[in-house]
Amino acid sequence: METWAAVREDAFRQTRVGFDLEGDFNLHRYGRRICLFQIALEDGRSWLLDPLSHAFSGPKDWLEFKNWLENPALCKVIWAAQNDVRALKFCHDIALQGLFDLFDAARLTAFPRPSLPLLAHRLLGVEFVKQEKWQTSNWNLRPLTSEQETYAREDVRYLLPLADALEALLLEKRQRNTFDQRMRAVEAFTYREPDMPWLKVKGAGALFPKQQLALKELWSEREISARTADLAPWKVLSNEALLERARKLQSPGTSSGKGFAEL
Repeated sequence: METWAAVREDAFRQTRVGFDLEGDFNLHRYGRRICLFQIALEDGRSWLLDPLSHAFSGPKDWLEFKNWLENPALCKVIWAAQNDVRALKFCHDIALQGLFDLFDAARLTAFPRPSLPLLAHRLLGVEFVKQEKWQTSNWNLRPLTSEQETYAREDVRYLLPLADALEALLLEKRQRNTFDQRMRAVEAFTYREPDMPWLKVKGAGALFPKQQLALKELWSEREISARTADLAPWKVLSNEALLERARKLQSPGTSSGKGFAEL
């Protein structure tokens, strides 16, 4: 594991890096937090910066890191950038610039349903397996396991060689301008919380108006319980159970009789 103080000078000498992050977005604990930054360098080295412990010593370090990530002259090679752009903006008000999204580049060239293992195999001749158990593991816990650290470094290991291969394909297929336009659109993303998040629950649109009102109340109560217990909301009550309770609380022609804790 590295610290920003130790890598700062080297970081500002880079012109291109591979970039990824691991986090917990209402999977284990309540809320959204970035738990690890992964950075790959042209010479094959990688850095793991831990924002939950010792990587950043204070506001000055965070400001430098923010400026580094927001510098459009530094190319950040990334996989499926939209999720990371949202997370950085929401968690740390960082507007990631200088993107090269491998997912978009692959879709514009020869891979309608790309994945990192597929690209590594087809373009680099490398067998690369992403283990979902580490991707969805609890990245809040400290210290990280050696397996988590290995996974995190492997996750960025092939980003830069893949960017070289896809850059050639973009030029060959005359898709570079389209790709650049897409990257600028992703960089311009502005995060905004949904006005009525309870209606994002699958099936909410099929409820009657009174049932939707009941769903809103249940959703709010679940948020309070989850925040108090520091648990992901789904661990308090699944969306499916939330929807079923809303149906029971307010079916057509009935009135609400029971609340969140009574059913």
